[in-house]
Amino acid sequence: MKLLYIANSYVPSKTANSIHVMKMCRSFALVGHDVTLITFDSSENEESNVENVFAYYGVEQCFSIKKIALRKLKGKMHLFAFEAIKFALAFKPDIVYTRCEIPAVYLSFTKIPFVIEAHKPFINQKGVMGYLFRRIFKARNLKRFVAISNVLKQMFLIHFKQDIDSLVLHDAADIPQLDDQLTIKWKGRTEALQLGYFGHLYPGRGVDVIIELAKSNQDADFHIVGGRQKDVDYWREQLVGLSNIYIHGFIEPSEVAQYRNRCDVLLAPYQREVWVENKGHESSKYMSPLKIFEYMSSKKCIICSDIPVLREVLNNENSLLVSPDKIEEWNAAIKKAFDEDFRNRLAIRAFEDLKAKYTWNKRAELSLEGIKNG
Repeated sequence: MKLLYIANSYVPSKTANSIHVMKMCRSFALVGHDVTLITFDSSENEESNVENVFAYYGVEQCFSIKKIALRKLKGKMHLFAFEAIKFALAFKPDIVYTRCEIPAVYLSFTKIPFVIEAHKPFINQKGVMGYLFRRIFKARNLKRFVAISNVLKQMFLIHFKQDIDSLVLHDAADIPQLDDQLTIKWKGRTEALQLGYFGHLYPGRGVDVIIELAKSNQDADFHIVGGRQKDVDYWREQLVGLSNIYIHGFIEPSEVAQYRNRCDVLLAPYQREVWVENKGHESSKYMSPLKIFEYMSSKKCIICSDIPVLREVLNNENSLLVSPDKIEEWNAAIKKAFDEDFRNRLAIRAFEDLKAKYTWNKRAELSLEGIKNG
């Protein structure tokens, strides 16, 4: 099919949503669709000095990208949506796929078939926007509603009683293709257990937990990879006197797998409240973190906070699940992970689960399965 993907992402950038969008567009193309991505054109929010955006994300150059200026005006998302739908009407795609609710509102006034994928609840608004968001789910041209977790799907279906073709698709990951020629800057002791955290350093991600664990486990090395520079600088100031914890800063998405591969254990110490950038919204009840699936793809032992929604993917057979804020449970899990055979059993099970259910190509296939051309 001729597929137009409308995304509220800055490409290239450090954001997880931009990785998700680029991986999905690549996989849509690899499973046979003709794909064009529409996203923001906003140089101040994009990574500078990126010569090849596809190489930056580690994806094949198998789809097209069109950017629409994100104006510095009130209602800028509506202006972006209007321009995107104007393009769509001229482009005449067989299907529009979007993870943005405002473009979906505009699509509901057209005859263009579309799929909306929800990464957060947006249905509890009142007034005009509440009415318009509800309109999305009454549109005859809405072909499918995709949610990133079963919890999130239920949050929508409580409000929308009509029969909607709905699907739960958690996030996903590629099986890493490691580059033996790529040299990375890795610090740490060769004889010590290597534990890594990968991702942003926003509130609720548990960086303070990792620092406490480093204090309690001097026979292990801890690595923190990712984050905005201001967050990296803040946490580096908290490490005075600690010699077994390293903050690497942001690494390009195409190289992150090489860093994960140097770890023995991967940490996901989510707290009971998990915030996205700039405290945009709290997501702990319904999230499906990209990090979890990338960890699974790395064939490494995972120690993760026992957050109810993550039980949709993780369990005691493929990970070590512990209370988010009980340091003694984290320490006990690390002690178990020193057993190489034990941690390898968990790692292999997680990897097999990833291959069977959570690759990007499988996700792309399932998201449009049964939807015909036009």
